[in-house]
Amino acid sequence: MLPADLVEADFACPSTLAALVSVAHERIQPLREGFLRLAALIAIETNELNALALRSKAALESAPFLIGSQHLIHSVCGSWNNESRYAMATLRIHAADLGVGQPGASRICRYQELLRQHSLADAGEDLLHTGDDLRISDGAFNFAAPLVVLGHFPESLTGEILGVNLYLRQCGLLPPLEFVANDDWPAMQYLDLGRDPSGNSTDLLELAQIAVREFLGDAAEVKYTAVRQGYHWARRQTEAMSQAMLAVLERWVDPREAAQHLVSRRRLDACQYHEKIRLNGVPMQSLLKDDGALPFLDHLAASAYVRAGKPELSLLLTSLISPRGKMFRIFNRDDITVLHRWILGLPYADAPLHPAAHHMWKDDDAFAGAAGSIEDGVEAQTLVPSIGARQAYPRLLHEELTPAEEIYARQYVVRWLARAARNVAKGNCPLPEEWVPGVLRQWLQCQHEASNKAIEQEDDLPSREGVVADVLSLAPLTMIDGAWLAGFAHPAVACSGYGCRLFETFFDELGNGIETQNHPAIYRNLLRALHGDLPATVDSGYANASCFSDKDFELPVFWLAIGRYPLTYCAEILGLNLAMELSGVGGGYRRTHKALVAYGYPTMFVDLHNSIDNISSGHTAWAAASLDAYLSTFPRSDSAAVWVRVRNGFAALNLPKGQTMLDKIREKVESLL
Repeated sequence: MLPADLVEADFACPSTLAALVSVAHERIQPLREGFLRLAALIAIETNELNALALRSKAALESAPFLIGSQHLIHSVCGSWNNESRYAMATLRIHAADLGVGQPGASRICRYQELLRQHSLADAGEDLLHTGDDLRISDGAFNFAAPLVVLGHFPESLTGEILGVNLYLRQCGLLPPLEFVANDDWPAMQYLDLGRDPSGNSTDLLELAQIAVREFLGDAAEVKYTAVRQGYHWARRQTEAMSQAMLAVLERWVDPREAAQHLVSRRRLDACQYHEKIRLNGVPMQSLLKDDGALPFLDHLAASAYVRAGKPELSLLLTSLISPRGKMFRIFNRDDITVLHRWILGLPYADAPLHPAAHHMWKDDDAFAGAAGSIEDGVEAQTLVPSIGARQAYPRLLHEELTPAEEIYARQYVVRWLARAARNVAKGNCPLPEEWVPGVLRQWLQCQHEASNKAIEQEDDLPSREGVVADVLSLAPLTMIDGAWLAGFAHPAVACSGYGCRLFETFFDELGNGIETQNHPAIYRNLLRALHGDLPATVDSGYANASCFSDKDFELPVFWLAIGRYPLTYCAEILGLNLAMELSGVGGGYRRTHKALVAYGYPTMFVDLHNSIDNISSGHTAWAAASLDAYLSTFPRSDSAAVWVRVRNGFAALNLPKGQTMLDKIREKVESLL
């Protein structure tokens, strides 16, 4: 237990936070020394193959934690709090973890490369795959799984998340990861969660401290309690994880541990194909059916398939697994390394320890029965069908929705896109009807020229009242700038070839986590200049403000809804993103700039967007590049169907007004003809 003064530490105090760093390092030092002893042992007393095997094992066992840590804060900054300083600081940390829009530069991608270096190429790609990897101890998920779960509750568990994040950023290079890095400086850089994985000077620990202090700004005791709970829980979990992994690795020095684990994982499959094979007169199938792997290994070691101490002369690793052998491709390269190491160590002078290492680090059952606690067969009641977008807006701002709100969001997207598809079918979409590589670049140039030419022919300015009305009507939309891309902050898509630029665009929309660059904050300054102060966007008084009309919330609700589904509606979001980024570049923003200057209003918002959204190297160019990258992943026969969806998404930004009865009758007659 920590001393009482640290358990009740004032996490809003900079000096206290600095002291906690020292305490964290001091507490974890004994574990660090244990890993250092292990590193020294394998450097002196074992061969190079054993050293590589132990570091590979450590890298594999650490993968769930490393991946889980990257899912902790991905949704802390959202549409409900995009002007909050704690959210912006946290977003900057998350962006650094992701490589700030550079494909393959995230911690997870870098760790994947490290696993490849250890011949573990099929591990660490994503949580689902890692969870299915039976080479990893069940206990390796005891800390990782709650990290992922916490990441899904960025509002109700904000304090706990920030507390956990603070601890992980201040620990420095954790002992297991330090063991994996093995003095390789680039690896040490990206395995230390307090450092920017790209090697930049961004101090993620300092940002984590800022996030905590800003979150605790109103001195609410419940917030302090939440941060403390998260912090100390992370400390206990980190120490337990490091201790358990050290115990497993200390046993893994014995090559028989890995061999036992291999047999245990593969024995049930092998039973199906060895009915008649005998090892030293004992039926191989009966040996494999036994849950204990040691008797099987003892018989195998004494058989004609193995030459003790000479794997290169053992039939098991030569003719049997050759392209002409009966066991070709039965073992992958990791399995072969395990067997090679085991044979090299034969004969062994003493019996192996019990229990086997792979039985030592167990699932703590923290989630046992969690799924069963949810009532089965109870359908969520949807929101009242007649609810308007204005009423839905403050609900859908939030990340944590009720089942009814989720249903509403999905249905809203379906209806909106259906209207967009009907509009496209009528020929109301300026995008090319077919996509081929390079067509978007040419098309963008033409659109840009036409937009600028149009403004050169305009002389009239809108009235002051018209300017004010336009700025106000766009406020519900603009104050959630980037909401349609919010889902691309998730690590699973943020670093993909097509998703990296979408995340970077989202990051830009929120000012890269810097308040003076934050687009909603800049727009709020414009609103203040022409109308006065408005409540926070998440406040119920904002949506109810008399300066807005109901229709001002229709498109914003679509943004909020579709942004929740970056995979389901990826093609549509890519099209919507292109339409949004192109919408004001050139003539549109220049026209608004002239009007704002004429009436003495701030122009920073439109000036910034006309620059940042440019078609050469800005958001519009990125939008086109993301589309090309995404569509290039499909065969030509499929890309045509995907392009249809892209065009629907593009048209979804500007839907036509509702049809009159005469329009509907005309459409019906045309369909009959």
